[in-house]
Amino acid sequence: MRIYIDESGNLGGIGSKTSEEDPYFVLAALVAREEIPIRRCIKDVRHTLKKRYKVKSELKFKESDDPIKRRILKCIAETNNDISYIFLRKDQPALLTSYLGVEPQLLYNDLCKQLLRRVILSYDLEGVIEVVIDRFLYGDARRKFDRYLLTALERDIRISHLDSKQCPCLQAADFVVGAIARKYRDNDELFYRRIQHKITVAFEFTE
Repeated sequence: MRIYIDESGNLGGIGSKTSEEDPYFVLAALVAREEIPIRRCIKDVRHTLKKRYKVKSELKFKESDDPIKRRILKCIAETNNDISYIFLRKDQPALLTSYLGVEPQLLYNDLCKQLLRRVILSYDLEGVIEVVIDRFLYGDARRKFDRYLLTALERDIRISHLDSKQCPCLQAADFVVGAIARKYRDNDELFYRRIQHKITVAFEFTE
């Protein structure tokens, strides 16, 4: 089984004014049983888009209008795939105590660990687990991240860092996490409700 992971928000400036203006961080996983319907969904939507969207290299939640968001989320919700996510409130006292001044990547690593651990336990996954992450780490930083997850989870995990422009499933994960983040940041469940019945794991980050 493949697990596609994407995030919304940033982890910089914990405890600062930046965190007050952007108080939530969401990490979501698209747990893929059947990838072909998702790939077809992204492809079909692109074929019917206006020219201003077709010239873009990929579809993204924050750059799409509401009709596109509805179409893609509806399509994802009709596939035999699930959604899991973890969210973080940047103002929680424990977070300020443990991560104030800490490199944001370390917090991101812990979020990934908690999310993947819950997913693995919930599905009782066996054998090799493939984790696909939207590429943003390179070189030594990527190697450290991979090593951390492999050690922390103690499972046979294959981690890939792909460019979302070439990966429709990561583009779908971007729409999923965008809809979830909107629920927390804007108190708006318009798009969240379209995928709510596919959510199997949802929890708040704690140490």
